[in-house]
Amino acid sequence: MSGFFVRSSRPYFSESDVESILDEIGLVLVSGQLRNGENLKLFQRGVADYVGVRHAVALDSDLSALETALSYYQVKGKEVIVCTNSFVSVPNSVLYAGGKIVFADINKNTLAMDVESFKQKISAKTCGVIVTHIAGFPNEALEEIKEVCDERGFFLIEDATHALGASIGGRKVGTFGDASVFASTPTKIITTGEGGVLVTNNDELAEYAKLFSYYGSGLGKTNFERLGRHMLLPEISAVVGINQLCHVEEFLEMRNSVAKAYDEAFSKIAGLSIVSCKKGNRCSYYKYPLTLGKKIDKNRFVKALKELGVETGTVFYPPCHMQPFYKEQNSHGLPLLVAEDVLAHTITLPMHCALDVSDVSAVIENVQSVMKT
Repeated sequence: MSGFFVRSSRPYFSESDVESILDEIGLVLVSGQLRNGENLKLFQRGVADYVGVRHAVALDSDLSALETALSYYQVKGKEVIVCTNSFVSVPNSVLYAGGKIVFADINKNTLAMDVESFKQKISAKTCGVIVTHIAGFPNEALEEIKEVCDERGFFLIEDATHALGASIGGRKVGTFGDASVFASTPTKIITTGEGGVLVTNNDELAEYAKLFSYYGSGLGKTNFERLGRHMLLPEISAVVGINQLCHVEEFLEMRNSVAKAYDEAFSKIAGLSIVSCKKGNRCSYYKYPLTLGKKIDKNRFVKALKELGVETGTVFYPPCHMQPFYKEQNSHGLPLLVAEDVLAHTITLPMHCALDVSDVSAVIENVQSVMKT
């Protein structure tokens, strides 16, 4: 095993894909059309068709996509409920849009927003919720949360940054909410290098996003109708995204194959808990979470795996409400005991499409070996 090292996450491009992408980038450079060109249109149409929605607007980050949707819903001075087990871009987007954050706790089995905690956080100032499909597992409470939103007139945004291709009962995530956001950063299911995509069936929101993403510009990019930012996804990034999107089903099959091997190995080991993909759902496995028993020293466990050549990660620790900046915000309703307890003992194992059979076997063997020490 000398010299063995497997990364926790990484993007994947075959040699032929690299050649194809470089050729297409060359054409973009020669054309001089570095933004708002045909590649951006093709990428956006491809994402919309794949997810099954009318509109997709590709932006420079998932935070930009979230902020755009929140600005459209005019959250300034109002409360938005988010799960503390999200990447910090989620609560950040609420603040950038002028809203107030209310953190909800997690379900210990799914690591996602707990529906009862969500209900408890609702107040007279609540205007909407952002539901994260953590690690690529569709939030099992999504439909119940949606019912509450429909009854109370709240907007529902799906944070599907981890979950391109995941589905609930055959219906893809990203189609349940009023708007949804996918990420195409380096380690996501597909990548554009950096970037995010806002998807929706709301024609007005889609048009708002196109204007907001370029300084609030109107027709001809010379009439500035509202306050906006510069959030455009460049043509070169769109070229990469088009290529990656062609392989999304292949990537998902590979990730599910790795997850199946991990599930079979780790579900049988006392002291380890996996997150199961609910029957009838499809998980995209952006990451593979593994929760360690209380008697296991997580730092020692992670260090031992690293020494054996296995890099690990988290989803996410510390959770958002424990981050230094958000501690200072004095968010009400804290602490969030389940998240603080469970996530402190949760790691993630290598999960990406560059893993081969021998890598997966070695990861499993090394985890088993560390568990015996």
